[in-house]
Parts: sequence; C-alpha cells; structure tokens
Amino acid sequence: MHSLSFDPLIALYDETRTVDAHCFRAALDALVERFPPSQYPRLFEPGIGNGRIAIPLAELGYTVTGADISPVMLRAGKDRASTLPIVWHQANVTRLPYTDATFDMAVATHLFYFIRDWQQAAAELLRVVRSDGPIVLMHTGNGTEIPALNARYKALCSDLAHPIPAIGVESTRDVVGYYEALGCRAEWLRDRWTWTAHTRLAQALGYIQARAYSFTTFAPDAIHSEVTRRLKLELEQQYGTLHTEIAVPNQVYMVIIMH
Repeated sequence: MHSLSFDPLIALYDETRTVDAHCFRAALDALVERFPPSQYPRLFEPGIGNGRIAIPLAELGYTVTGADISPVMLRAGKDRASTLPIVWHQANVTRLPYTDATFDMAVATHLFYFIRDWQQAAAELLRVVRSDGPIVLMHTGNGTEIPALNARYKALCSDLAHPIPAIGVESTRDVVGYYEALGCRAEWLRDRWTWTAHTRLAQALGYIQARAYSFTTFAPDAIHSEVTRRLKLELEQQYGTLHTEIAVPNQVYMVIIMH
C-alpha cells in the first residue's frame, strides 16, 4: 500500500475527528492574519478528503484547490461545499498534476502519516507552491481517540502476529527535518490553542470496534474481533465500567515551512 484511502472510514469520519471549535477558529484566524487571502489567494490542500479543513478556509476567503486519492470522500466534499470556491481533484500527492508555483500556499493536515513515499509528497508541495509561500503542517488534535487505547489495540494485534504497519512518516519532526535539510525554515506554533477532551471508554472502544480509525483497517476480521474482545475485558477489569471518562490533552498546532 503506497497511500491510504479514507473512503472506508467516511461514515464515521466527521464525528470521530472533532475539534474544539474555539481553538480551531483561533488557529485559522492566526493563519489568515499571517497569510491573508489578499496576498495568498490560491491555497492548495493535499489530502483534502471531504473538506473538513478546506471548507472553513474557503469561507475565510481563500480559493482552495484540493487533491485526494479517495473518490468517495471527494464526492462528499463536493456535495457539502458546492457554492464555495473549492476545486476538487482526484490525484496522488506524490504526482501532482500542477505546474511549478501554481499555488500561493499549502495547508497539509495529518497527511504524511498515510503516504509511503512521503518525501516525494513533501517535495511535490515545494514544487507547486511559489518560492515565498508557506507550507503549513497542521494538526487538529486526537478527536474522540484515546491514545493509550489505540496503542493497546496495536499491541494486542502484534501479540496475535498481525502487527499494524506504519505506512508513512511516524513523526511530524521527520517531515520538518526533511524540509530543513533542503534549506527551508520551520516555525513551530504550539501550546497556543489547547483544550482537554473527556471521552468515555465505551465511545472510544465503540469507534475502534467499528473500524473508524485508519489503524483499525489492517487486521483481518477474526483478529480484529478477538483484539477488541480482549481490549473490552481489560478495560472492564481496570476501570470497572466502560462509562469512565478519560481526559485527553489536545491542541491545534501548526508548523510553518518557508522555502
């Protein structure tokens, strides 16, 4: 698998990728103030999906072009944003169908984890964005996920001889290091837009059982069923009830890459 399609996840995509509305809007406002649409009108979003990020960016004044390999996600985005200045293309980010310096800036959200040849994708962004335009690496938090629960699911899969593969990069710092090795400058904007999510174990486990997250799509059905069964038993033994809420620190953060 060279890149992960999110089409199988579309039914639960939005509800499992929630973000604090105030923090998200404050982060976007900071982006607009730093790179106003009047000076950076043509914005490119690789991995646009169903428009979760592109739609609010278009509402703030950018003309957005997005590329994604997932046709179902793209159709959903088109349906929900038919009146906004957004162009949707089905394309692989490692081979973008645009000439050099087509765009004024790019915003990539949680992208490089799902592309095996992530260095080529990163290089493509440099190619299609003008030389003085930013590439913004954005993270919007954990949504409804409980990271410790995800890690235990993966460990149980490994125990049953079905380890969950890593498709792309394992850390944003690797992407930043790649750009810095090419002579780019990186500015981290962290710890500005933070909140704490409180997620019930039953909800988080239910989404894992429903295969709502990318890492749950790799295990065969029998392995997935056994792993979630064991996970449920462990949680009940540890917490007594699946109605227990777990506090998960979250934040929106960005890394601004300049050529």
